[in-house]
Amino acid sequence: MATTINLRKASALQTALQEMLKDTDVKTSISLTEFKDPVGEINSANVEFFAKDTKRNDILMSIYSIRSLVGIQNAIAGVTARLTHIAYIDKRIGQLEHVVTSTPEMLDMEIIAGKLDKIKNRSVDSRESIYGRHDEVTTGVLSAEQIESIRGVVRDLRKQKATLNDEILELNIKTTIELTPDVEAVLTRENLI
Repeated sequence: MATTINLRKASALQTALQEMLKDTDVKTSISLTEFKDPVGEINSANVEFFAKDTKRNDILMSIYSIRSLVGIQNAIAGVTARLTHIAYIDKRIGQLEHVVTSTPEMLDMEIIAGKLDKIKNRSVDSRESIYGRHDEVTTGVLSAEQIESIRGVVRDLRKQKATLNDEILELNIKTTIELTPDVEAVLTRENLI
């Protein structure tokens, strides 16, 4: 009977296998001295190369086999859709936070009208209008209430993201994959299961 593991365990196994892969050093050259038998040393290094390369390939095959099985189950269980929704939420939060932190509040309409009237009625030879420096009034386009409303949307999006993360955690514990015999053999040989 094949071994069944949950997605969380599969992720931990992939991480452990990645570390093993980094630690599997495959030597493609050796140093010889006049005191060593070159034929014996080269043959020994050759055998070691193929043994370690086989181990490296087995680990790599196991990583991608698990990854494939996890990907399939993520799609079936709805994890992929939730992760996509979280990515959208992250981008949207970034957009809205930029608006909230970089947007000046809209000036009161009476102040805008007064400033524009002052520009319109100033004398032609006024130094203020040289190069058109003070020929306009700059204001934000969002009221304080609108900016606060956007902050509320950001809070709601953060709550949605937390809920989705909780759902993903639950799915990662409940959803399982069945390891192939080859992967199971590698994991057993490497004392990971």
